[in-house]
Amino acid sequence: MLMNEATGKKNISTKLTGSVMVRGSLLALAFSLGSAAHAQDQGSAAQAQDQGEGGDGAVGQARSGGLDEIIVTARKREENLQDTPISVTAFSSEALERRQADTVGDVGRFAPNVSLEPAANISGSSASITTFIRGVGQTDFNITVDPGVGLYYDGVYVARTAGALLDLGDVQSIQILRGPQGTLFGKNTIGGAIIVNSIPPSNDFDLEGEIATGSFNRLDARGMINVPVSDRVAVRAVVGLRTRDGYQERLSDGGRQGNVDTLGGRIAIRAELTDNFKATLSFDANRRREQSAASTLLQVSEGFDVIGEAGGFPVTNGGFQNFFWNKVLQAPNCGPEGTPAPATVNCFGPHWFTNNIDKTWGTNRNLSNFDLWGTNLTLDWKIGSVDFKSITAYRKTKAHFSFDFDGSPIPLGESFNNIDQKQFSQEFQLTGTLFDGVVDFTGGLYYLKEKATDNNLLTFAFADFVSGGDVDNDSYAAYLQATINVTDRFSITPGIRYTDETKRFDPSRQVIADDRIGGALLLMSRCFVRRAPIIPPDPAQCPTPDTTVNPQGNQLLPAVEVQTKATEWTPALSLDYQVTDQTLIYASYSKGFKSGGFTQRILPPEPAAPSFAPEFVESYEVGVKNELFDRRLRLNIAAFQADYTDIQLVVQQGLSPKVRNAGRARIRGIEVETQAKLADFLTIQGGFGYVDAYYREVSPTAAPVNVNSRFPMVPKWTASGSFDAELYKGGAGTLSLHGDWSYKGGHFKDSINSPALYQEGYSVFGANLSYELPGDNWDVSVGVTNLTDKRYLLGGYSELQQTGAATGAYSRPREWFLKLRYRY
Repeated sequence: MLMNEATGKKNISTKLTGSVMVRGSLLALAFSLGSAAHAQDQGSAAQAQDQGEGGDGAVGQARSGGLDEIIVTARKREENLQDTPISVTAFSSEALERRQADTVGDVGRFAPNVSLEPAANISGSSASITTFIRGVGQTDFNITVDPGVGLYYDGVYVARTAGALLDLGDVQSIQILRGPQGTLFGKNTIGGAIIVNSIPPSNDFDLEGEIATGSFNRLDARGMINVPVSDRVAVRAVVGLRTRDGYQERLSDGGRQGNVDTLGGRIAIRAELTDNFKATLSFDANRRREQSAASTLLQVSEGFDVIGEAGGFPVTNGGFQNFFWNKVLQAPNCGPEGTPAPATVNCFGPHWFTNNIDKTWGTNRNLSNFDLWGTNLTLDWKIGSVDFKSITAYRKTKAHFSFDFDGSPIPLGESFNNIDQKQFSQEFQLTGTLFDGVVDFTGGLYYLKEKATDNNLLTFAFADFVSGGDVDNDSYAAYLQATINVTDRFSITPGIRYTDETKRFDPSRQVIADDRIGGALLLMSRCFVRRAPIIPPDPAQCPTPDTTVNPQGNQLLPAVEVQTKATEWTPALSLDYQVTDQTLIYASYSKGFKSGGFTQRILPPEPAAPSFAPEFVESYEVGVKNELFDRRLRLNIAAFQADYTDIQLVVQQGLSPKVRNAGRARIRGIEVETQAKLADFLTIQGGFGYVDAYYREVSPTAAPVNVNSRFPMVPKWTASGSFDAELYKGGAGTLSLHGDWSYKGGHFKDSINSPALYQEGYSVFGANLSYELPGDNWDVSVGVTNLTDKRYLLGGYSELQQTGAATGAYSRPREWFLKLRYRY
């Protein structure tokens, strides 16, 4: 059964009045064009009104009344977006503010063929992200599974998606790079990369304060100060908090889920030690004390078999109700085996549907707590025509979050993750020119050391387990890329990267903590850990504990460290030709890989830690970038095809989800982005994306996934549109209006295409009005997010055969806000 989804002064001069009417007409036209054409370089989202510092993906000065120049660092050097043969969407700080992007999870809907959800399946976390670009990504957040899209914060790779929902309180720009970035950015950028750059210290004194209120008792506050200590030293510090009440009610205890409660800050010191050498030292921290994600029960199966099918042991004969409730919970009123359960508090069934996505009967530990911090020392040294950069960084994450498998008061299952992760990275970069500008090159060396522990407590009605484990990863890489300017208009850019990595996994902490089904699970552990086949069909093969194999054992896996090694070459090649000063065409090839690893969720016991191999993408792309009509129109188009092999998918097999190498696939698509400055006071923009992703071959080990399955988290169609209008500018200040819209087509949230986790196509709208007082010090804005109150599925978990339930987490509802800001 599926749950239904819950649903100014009067004496204005004639001249001014006419101006407002003309602007209103153009505004209406702009919105129509924006919604129909869906275009933009959302990075182009750095619009004419945007002001940036000109580096790290910032926006330059407007030219001849046209669109601002977009500076990106997609090739680890500053370039005009229109001169870069890569599909990039870039957002300035002003563009992020207009779209009310509080976290990195809020930007994905404004970039074509990008799915970036502030949720992670099977987690209950409120601070994790699931990212797919051009059909490639990863739905799992576990420490043994790597993301498919790389996230970089001030040049530092963030290794885990748990806790990666970065706040954007003092960000200069975000760049979304589509397609494999394996040459310059390395492993785990097989789908693309997201580059987040904070605002660096400057030589100007700046002071800023902001406070906001709104729906769900919203209270946001942020303060920033930038102080030039001397001609060569500057300090920038920012601190901010965001709070909102939860939007989902817990019927079992009267609590709430889905709140926001985060406090964070950053301090950076920049010292120009000489004219050619500067150092930047930064420290950032974020503390989140939030409730679990707003998940609710979507579907139930009343005849499922918890242990029989999973273990191969005939503990049950397919009858869930009698075995589970009569023998385990001593609740004998749930009826005969295999029959529908009565609607009583002791029985699991459809009576626990709330028929309202903002209500749940879940009883898990209601928390999603994260403590994140990091430090970064960046050294820049200019030596003639060569720039040397060193980035030394350390980051740490501690997290505790809980997930209710069944969304009911019945203790069917709960997962409680305790993650402690730390990483150290060192990168040396060398960029420069040779032969009087004929060759522009980028080279570097990279090292990443990561250690992490996940003490994952799994509580089921029939048993308690400790899952998870410890990882110890080392990755070394060297890369080189060179742009050869064959003529003033034609360039060739080859590149290559070599990666050598070792991943170690110690599953010693994986044990059966409490067996409440007569010792059947302990028997499996003692018989089959360190023995094959994995699960015999008949317990008579091991009627008593085998003391020669695993005496007194309670492990789910052998308590020995396992490891996997990989060495990979990831090449790239692009050709670009400047047809005119306004038009660039290009073609490119790139290869990327995502690390292999181990499945850490094991139930029932197995004789060895299941491993999976790296996956690979080889991508071919052609594109054109245009700036037309005296740079008042920007139009970029890209088409691509990718061959995807050894695909890592999370599939449900037995009681636990496992990562398997599924097989081969092909992905084809197109992206269109545009931005137009229709008048000095009016800019429109948007984007359109299409992806056709299909399996060509699927391994039987990935069942139930087959060649007809659809990719998880990948809609065929994405689109967005927005406008920015300066309604009035004069002695009384400046009044501006922003509106945006995004569309995402229908898609499944998991790889096995669970019906309960299918989200139909939907649109989301937002709008805000801002007024800047004379003097440029004060401004106030008011607006609404999710204007039409469209509720859509973010993620979920479905396992009807073994746990009998499907649950899902939905988006935030419509919310209003009011902000006041002071700048000096």
